[in-house]
Amino acid sequence: MTGDATEHGLDRQPQRGTRVSRGLSVGLKLGFIAAAATSVVLAGMAYLTIRFFHDQLLRVITEAGMTESDALRIVLEEQMMAGDRKLLKRLISDVGKESGIAWIGVVDKEGRVQVSSAGELEGHKFKVSAPECNACHASAPAQRLRSTALVRPDGGVLRTVTPMINREQCHRCHGSDHRLNGVLIIDRTLNPVQAAIATSRTQVIVGSAAALFALLASVGFAVERMVLRRLRRLRQATRQLGQGDPAARAGDEGKDELGGLARDFNDMAGRLDTAMATLAAEKTRLEGILNGIADGVVLVDARMLVVAMNRALAALLPEGTWPAPAVDYRRLRREAGIEEAATGQAPAERALSGGRLEKEIVKLRRPAGGGAEPPATERAVEIYAQPVRLDGGSAAAVIEVWRDVTDRLALEVGLGQSERLASLGMLASSVAHEVGNPLASIAAAVEGLLCRIDSTDGVRSDELREYLEIVRTQVFRCHGVNQRLLSFARASSSDLTVVDAAKTVRDVLALVAHQARSQKVEVKADIAGPAPAAAEDMMLDMVVLNLVLNALKVMPSGGVLSVAVQNVPDGVMVEVADTGPGIPETMKQHLFKPFRSARQDGGGTGLGLFLSQNLVRRCGGQIAVRSEPGKGAAFTVRLRRSTLPIGPGGAP
Repeated sequence: MTGDATEHGLDRQPQRGTRVSRGLSVGLKLGFIAAAATSVVLAGMAYLTIRFFHDQLLRVITEAGMTESDALRIVLEEQMMAGDRKLLKRLISDVGKESGIAWIGVVDKEGRVQVSSAGELEGHKFKVSAPECNACHASAPAQRLRSTALVRPDGGVLRTVTPMINREQCHRCHGSDHRLNGVLIIDRTLNPVQAAIATSRTQVIVGSAAALFALLASVGFAVERMVLRRLRRLRQATRQLGQGDPAARAGDEGKDELGGLARDFNDMAGRLDTAMATLAAEKTRLEGILNGIADGVVLVDARMLVVAMNRALAALLPEGTWPAPAVDYRRLRREAGIEEAATGQAPAERALSGGRLEKEIVKLRRPAGGGAEPPATERAVEIYAQPVRLDGGSAAAVIEVWRDVTDRLALEVGLGQSERLASLGMLASSVAHEVGNPLASIAAAVEGLLCRIDSTDGVRSDELREYLEIVRTQVFRCHGVNQRLLSFARASSSDLTVVDAAKTVRDVLALVAHQARSQKVEVKADIAGPAPAAAEDMMLDMVVLNLVLNALKVMPSGGVLSVAVQNVPDGVMVEVADTGPGIPETMKQHLFKPFRSARQDGGGTGLGLFLSQNLVRRCGGQIAVRSEPGKGAAFTVRLRRSTLPIGPGGAP
């Protein structure tokens, strides 16, 4: 509420600190994704480019080598037909010394080297199962008539194999029974090719890296200008709005998606600003209403912490003891000077656990202020605790209303005393009978004793004792009647104490016994053992006496009065039932209101049931009635059980 009754917990803003992001920013994430994707694409393109260049270069070299091999074969065949073997060897040796030629040789059809650029290999025989030989021999003979090129397994040599066909001119030396006389093998080194490919690879990698850097720089610049900077402005506006600045807006007038997002944010902020202004006005109005209530109002959550209160409740607390936000509800009660009752929980606790309206009247005791030792003041406060349910579920909070009923209770005490004395007045005949019978017995005993004294025989000691015992018994009987009358007539205390409901009911029935007999009313009492109840002193006596006298009034010509006292699981129950005419339905709803009498003759003050209900509620109990026309009525009083033991005579 406003001023010194500001609500606790309803308007508190959560503490916000600057959140330090432990992850990567959006810019870095986009940069990594773009770099990875571009790197993969450029790497794939570089690999395909280098592979294509390698294959093309190898194909050109292979075609050139095969052409050169065919030309050399023609020259060698001419030399062979001329029979100049020395010139043949010198030619092969010279060709073998050329740049790029690793080895050259002529191999016959048996696989034996006949002429070689390396003399030590002459006479060496190739195995048909060797990989470089199997490349040709795995094919059909008809397919071996043209040149073949292959890369040796070590990868550094390109070998061309050119078949030397057994032509008709060669038959005079080689015969005509085979088609090939041998093959010309030339091994060319691929080192220049590999060097060229390595140079190309380096150039491609450098170019790709430069393209990657340029692409990332341009993409980063575009993302920074078009996305990130605008997102930062939107984030800053969001933070300002979250920190309570309703005027925060995102300054982005773009026509794209981010611009639309900024416009949506601005619209939302505007609506939120309007809603907050409306809420603040409603809060001020609600605070004014609550602070204008004369009764104290406090809101308690499910953890028994005070959420809010109004000024009227704050006025009940001692000056300078205003509770801090989220103060414990029990501390609030202690600050107000409420003594914790030993008979049960506070109303808010019972309302939370039971989910129903709870009531209680407590005493607020605190210094009145002024002086070194100011006199203590005591005010009576009636507390109503109503549970608050969310979405129809269990109780989530409790609203308590504290009403100062000191003046009302003082008036009720006076009315109760008057009603009590009026009830005793109606018992005058019963009291006279209860006292008259013992006095008659005493008079008879005294007369008998005087006669014996006047006789000639005198009085024996045993006779004298008998007469005196009669007198003493009747005197104590009169004393008991007098004590019960004094107990009912004296003003009761408003402090809760332990009361034996069973003894109270017995005493009331003893007072009305003569009146019940005179009206021919049968009294049935079902009273269990001790029934300790938490109640004000003499409160239960007055309530039971009022209910019993009401029952006798509706049975002037006889009936049955049933009174029961039971210990039930949640406390003590007293029931008073009659067999009178019952209570009309139209009267039930006004039965416990003041100055409303249920008697058909219009008698009575109409305060008995009203005071009885207030007395029972002040003790945290309940009173109820059930009745049907023509079938009598039954009043049930339920009180909380006291944890204090009952002492001798029913005192705690």
